[in-house]
Amino acid sequence: MRARALICIALGLTAAAAPAPAASAATGVPGRGSDPVVLVGADAPSLLGAAPGRVVAFSYDGGWEQVPVQVDERAVVDYGVVRQQGNGFDHEAYADPGTFAGADPDPTLDGGDEIAFMAKDAGAPAADRPDPAGVEPGTRARVEISDPLDPEADHVVYLFRSDGSLDPAAGRSYVDYDFALDSGAYKSTYDFNGVPNVEADAPPANPEGSTVTTPAYTQSLLSRWVTDGLTLRTGAAPSADILDGDKAQVGRGCLRSELTFSRGGGGFIANVSGPVRAIRSQIGANSGTYTQRDDVFYERRQDTFTHLRVHAGISQISQFRDYSANAIGMTYRNSAYPAGVTIDGVPDAGIPVPPGSTAMQPAVDWEQVTGAAGSIVTTTRIDTNLPGYTPGSFYRDQGASPTFGQCGGYADYLSYGTSGNELRSSGANTDPTLGSAYRLSAARTTFFDPPNGSAADAGRRADQVDAPLEAAVVAEEPGPPLLRLRPTGRKRRIEPGGRIRTRLLVRNRGATTATGVEVCARVPERAGSAGRCRSIDALRAGASKRVGLVIVASGQARSPIRVTYRVTAENAERDRLAVTIRVER
Repeated sequence: MRARALICIALGLTAAAAPAPAASAATGVPGRGSDPVVLVGADAPSLLGAAPGRVVAFSYDGGWEQVPVQVDERAVVDYGVVRQQGNGFDHEAYADPGTFAGADPDPTLDGGDEIAFMAKDAGAPAADRPDPAGVEPGTRARVEISDPLDPEADHVVYLFRSDGSLDPAAGRSYVDYDFALDSGAYKSTYDFNGVPNVEADAPPANPEGSTVTTPAYTQSLLSRWVTDGLTLRTGAAPSADILDGDKAQVGRGCLRSELTFSRGGGGFIANVSGPVRAIRSQIGANSGTYTQRDDVFYERRQDTFTHLRVHAGISQISQFRDYSANAIGMTYRNSAYPAGVTIDGVPDAGIPVPPGSTAMQPAVDWEQVTGAAGSIVTTTRIDTNLPGYTPGSFYRDQGASPTFGQCGGYADYLSYGTSGNELRSSGANTDPTLGSAYRLSAARTTFFDPPNGSAADAGRRADQVDAPLEAAVVAEEPGPPLLRLRPTGRKRRIEPGGRIRTRLLVRNRGATTATGVEVCARVPERAGSAGRCRSIDALRAGASKRVGLVIVASGQARSPIRVTYRVTAENAERDRLAVTIRVER
């Protein structure tokens, strides 16, 4: 027996009930609401060649819901050009027409471009559901998301190519990055050479008033390498600014630090702000000419990737957050000292300070700063083949009497809960422009979590960093045909005993070809009759066909005549729509 579908006409009238949706499933990957899912274009062949603004995402939870997605273009660029000096080298990076990295030479989605969306937006499988409205048939890409820490869960996001009627942001924005260079337009006003006497205790070069704002935090960015403000927004009310500076030092001290990095030469690779994430990619740290840092900001997470490219001789490096007096009363703990200590500017025996000006504290899996205003959980993972590599950590809470260099020029000279990652190595060359080079890349992941977190909460975050979400585009049988009827031409009227030909457009909005298509009309017996049905052998996905159907009014017909148009197919579901035609004597 044939399975038939009655799909009816949009003549502005009442439709019969739609088929019941699939059973509802909880959306999002549990416990992973802060995590992004990032694919490359090559993972989704059905989308290759699409304009980035035509890539859209949907989840399914009893019905289709569009969710934000972002395409970030990448290209191989000459870092000498990006840095505005010679002796560069080619490397893949984020493209940005607003910098000297320039636009991606391929303006469409290519294999190296990135597609990002949030795990919290995942839904249930929808293999048996027709495509949502506004997408091109046959472009569905099913992304299955799995959590290695919860392998039984099944979560899916669907990517499509839009027909141009949909906004990839889906009317939402999880992050707002405002790159605001004080001097004006970047390409024409930025000083790529920095300022004389980079060691001076003075403000950074190329000052900015840039900000990153999300529902979970706000950060202020004073210059390249300098973040000088952090407000938490996960508590009952936004906190005061708890950050003095997000700092970096070479050899412990101010001879080379984030301040001198920002006063020396360098520039930006990319500044990108989208609905899912913001990207701030910069290059140049004093004699680390091509040392690069990429900060990727999400709603409740920040990923900081630092790629060291510097001459031989740099053997001890630290990266730490120096908090402000507004953090007094918060708790600092790490995996080596999970009981934690109170940040108050007074050294605490709970985390002993090692003797010696360059001694490191134990390597840690995670760090946490927490209180009523919110929680910051930080992990650092380093990939290197440098000889003599030794990981460690750094913690000082010494108020106005720090026993390590505090660099002025934009920050104070106080130490509150100063904490982060530190390493030692042989100091071998990592700059590929200087010959044979080793590698060192650091990935710091920061979570902005609810207030009063525990050591167990921080440990779970570290586990998640070490077991990231896995995502794969999998083959899926395309959904069934989805037939739609709509009228063409003007509204029709009929005289008693008269006949008219009504014209309809049949369209297949599904992802597969409809076979054995038949369009019919039915008129109440006393009101008149309908001519013969019209048949279409096959209607491929995305195609349409015009048909004409005859309606005859009886001599006793009264206004209006209720006509039911219907379309059926061998492989589509049944639906119908009631339509009225006015009778005029």
